[in-house]
Amino acid sequence: PVLFAPNHQNALMDALILLFSAPEDVVFLARADIFNSRVLAFFLNSMKMLPVFRQRDGAADLGKNVDIFEISVDVLHNRHHLCVMPEGNHGHQRRLRTIVKGIFRIGFKAQEEHGNKPFVKIVPVGFDMGHYVKQNQTLLIQYGKPIEVSEYWEQYQENNARGINAMKSRLREEMLPLMINIENDEFYETIMELKAIFNPQMREIMGISGEKLIDKFAADKELIVRINTRIEKDPEAMRGLAAKVDSYVSGLKEMKIRDWVVRDRGYTLVRSLWRYLSLILTFPVFLAGFITSALPYLLPGYLVRNVKDLQFHSSLKAGLGILLLFPLVYILETLAFGLISGLPWWAWIAFLVALLPVGKAALIWYLRLKKTVRGAWFRRQLRRRKSEAWDLVEQRKEILGETARLVGH
Repeated sequence: PVLFAPNHQNALMDALILLFSAPEDVVFLARADIFNSRVLAFFLNSMKMLPVFRQRDGAADLGKNVDIFEISVDVLHNRHHLCVMPEGNHGHQRRLRTIVKGIFRIGFKAQEEHGNKPFVKIVPVGFDMGHYVKQNQTLLIQYGKPIEVSEYWEQYQENNARGINAMKSRLREEMLPLMINIENDEFYETIMELKAIFNPQMREIMGISGEKLIDKFAADKELIVRINTRIEKDPEAMRGLAAKVDSYVSGLKEMKIRDWVVRDRGYTLVRSLWRYLSLILTFPVFLAGFITSALPYLLPGYLVRNVKDLQFHSSLKAGLGILLLFPLVYILETLAFGLISGLPWWAWIAFLVALLPVGKAALIWYLRLKKTVRGAWFRRQLRRRKSEAWDLVEQRKEILGETARLVGH
């Protein structure tokens, strides 16, 4: 019986991550307000999700939690996995928020028959996403060491609140190493930008030669620790660096480029020509993928554009695209292909199987085109001695040098 406890930053996507990465099926507890739609409730229930009612959902509904609580305990008694988001709700900032009591109440209730003998375990989980909304981004998942509820049983029996608080502190302690945790509000955005800008240099300082996600994560964690130390000792120096980072980021936005473009100083003429040539040669693949997959790729983004909570965007797009539009559009296109072509059944299947990878190839082609255009354009700005472009190059150098000094290298 395992209670998974992941950090919660991206709505339903967090549950999907756990569902597809955990060793066995998982039953989830989720906020009740997302079950308001019958269609969505059916979908969520099919994924083994149960609603948890909060005070804000109305006092009349709080009584329903008794049944949900008993079902959750039964899940653990039957030695299955249960996931409870210990923060209670999701937040857009990369930090561990206040942990609520629900997960511990369920854990201790399921532990009753076993007392201080090992049974229920709470497993901390850390998610680190490259981006909450965009496609084709990175995702690092880390499972921590199990916490035995039995270790806190006697303390819980003596004083329920004290036992819960002790477990809460332990869980927080175990979750923090598995996730990015930026607690400083004043320099939050600065630290987020420095994570991306300074990561290669931080790995070099730490003697990390690898470029895997776990290597980059380790460098980010150490950078945050050192910056926090510097903030305590010399906040004014950190404010000076923050001003330079803000100016640099504003310059990137004005020129509609990203940090990697300045870091690499764009693409050389030879590299640009090679990239354009590869794009021309693979254009038929893009065209085929665009024609067959544009609707399921683009329509969900259009439909959720007015949803204010950005953390729901990827969840809704995944639901609309993966569960509805991709299957529907691909099946209809396969039927049209088969009926028009008159080919045998195996050609229908081959056509259907090819649709998804070709659609993905079209997405990658488009992203490569965008990078090529911006990289080639920035290189031209440098060759033409455009002050705005060279200012960004110099600003980046200053940021790297000052950050290196501030983190003690």
